[in-house]
Parts: sequence; structure tokens; C-alpha cells
Amino acid sequence: MKFQNARWRFGAVAGAMAWVVAAMPQSALACACGCGMFDLGMPGLGLPGASAGSINLQDTWLDQNVARQGASKIPLSQSADQEIRTQFTNLNAQYNINHDWGVMAMVPYWKRSYDFNANFGGGAPQMLHSSVDTLSDVRLMGMYTGFSPDMSTGLIFGLKLPTGTHTAPGFDRDTQPGTGTTDLLLGGYQVGQERTWGWYLQGMLRRALDSRADYRPGDSVQLVAGAHYDTNPYVQALTPLVQLNATWRRADSGLASDPQNTGSKSLYLTPGVLYSLTRQLQANALLYLPLYQEVTGVQLVPRQIVSAGLTYTF
Repeated sequence: MKFQNARWRFGAVAGAMAWVVAAMPQSALACACGCGMFDLGMPGLGLPGASAGSINLQDTWLDQNVARQGASKIPLSQSADQEIRTQFTNLNAQYNINHDWGVMAMVPYWKRSYDFNANFGGGAPQMLHSSVDTLSDVRLMGMYTGFSPDMSTGLIFGLKLPTGTHTAPGFDRDTQPGTGTTDLLLGGYQVGQERTWGWYLQGMLRRALDSRADYRPGDSVQLVAGAHYDTNPYVQALTPLVQLNATWRRADSGLASDPQNTGSKSLYLTPGVLYSLTRQLQANALLYLPLYQEVTGVQLVPRQIVSAGLTYTF
């Protein structure tokens, strides 16, 4: 039972995927990170639990105001984009049907504002502002956990549905809340326990199965490796954790895309805590700190990402 409870704890905090890249050339409008963020290891998703299921509400805040070219920081004046601010609110649900099977869903809602220079590279600069407040692309997934009696190994599979808008005024295709495409999601996990320490590995491949309005998002691979300390002699309700979040994405394709200036790599160090408010309700907080960011062209990235939420188990 202790191992099952530990599994649920790191399932609840196997952190919002820190994706912080996309790309754009110096003479183009924005390509921004954020598309497809946090679709791996969200609290309450992706790992088996001792309870029948869980519901999680997670908020993540992202302020992209640092310009990069490749792996180097550059002056903001060399970027057409000036700032992209996003609040991701995700409602996650997971239900374990039996020992072998489970189902999951993620319903994301985006609030994004975008400041950019409309005449970058020619003529008098004209700063424009766009904003959007809408549903993003819903994810429906299944989980097979029948490889071992303790459910320590599993497969994750499902679809990202084109429920989010891809026509919001003032946004490029890769900054839209939705891609307009149906995407395959395929991944897996491995968990373990060493006395008072637990660990977890999780990965996810996303691949678009179609295109929409001459746009197809690039394939992405996301990986997370983490550890949590289960016995705190000072505060029994507090569980500290740390993880590494890595993301790789190929360039977008299609006439509406910019394949020469999309695609990225990133690595984040993510410390966090989980605090048990009651036996069924837990709060979490995570801070994503960039260790490495490499982008094609010029783009805006954040200095850090902050995420916090609540998870209820039943």
C-alpha cells in the first residue's frame, strides 16, 4: 500500500511538460512556444494510482520576453515579437477501470496575449497587440498497466482532437490555441521505489495524422525523469520532488507553416512540492528553470515557468 500511495503522489506531480521553444526568422512574424505544452505527466494523469481515479485543476503561467537565436540570447530589438503571455488552465481526469486498463482526459483552456512589431525589418515600427481566451485541443487517452502485478510499467495511447481554434485573429498558425489537426499520442512510463525515495520515467510521442488549412505541426517527443522524497521528518504532509523535462520538436510543414524557422530542443530542471491538505486533496507547485534552449531562427522564450494546482482523488 505504501508503494501504491507513492505511485499516486508522483503521478500527481509528474510535472507539466516544460516546453519553451519554437522558432522564427528575424524578418517573420512570431513562432512561439506553448503549442502542445503540458500534455505529458500532468498532475493526475499518465501514471497508475491506488485510488479509483483523480481530478486535477492546474494553472501554468508563461511570460515569453527573452529573445533567442539558436542557443544564444540576443537583444529583444532583433525580434519582431516583443512579448507573449499565456495562462494555461488544464482540467485533467483519470479513472482506473481495473488493474490492466485506465482512461484519461485533458481539457485545456488558454488565455494568451501577443505583442509584436508589424513592420519589423522595413518601414516605421508599428506595435500591435492580439489576445485570445478560448478552449484549446482536448486530449483523450487510454493506459495499459497490466505488464506487472504492481503496475510499475505501462503504455499510454490516445488522440489530441482539433477542438481549439486555429483561426484566432492576429496569431500565426504555430501560436494558435489549436493546431486544427488530429494527433496520435503514444508513450509509456516506468516507476520505482527505493526505501524513502521514489522515481519515475515517462515519455510521449505526438504525431499529426492529418493537416488543416495547409498546416501540419511537427512531430514532438517529450521526456520526463523525476524523483520524490516520501518521508519528511519535519512536515509529514510535504513531499519534495525534482525532475528533468526534455522536449524535441521537428519543423512544421505545409504552405501556412514556416518549416525553415520551426523546430526546437529544450531541457528544464523542475523542483516542486506536493502538500496533502486532506487524505483526498493535495496541492502542488512547480518551478521550471531552463538548462538548455535551442531554437531555429529568432523567438521569445521565458525566464522560467510556474505551475500550481489541486488534485482530488476518489
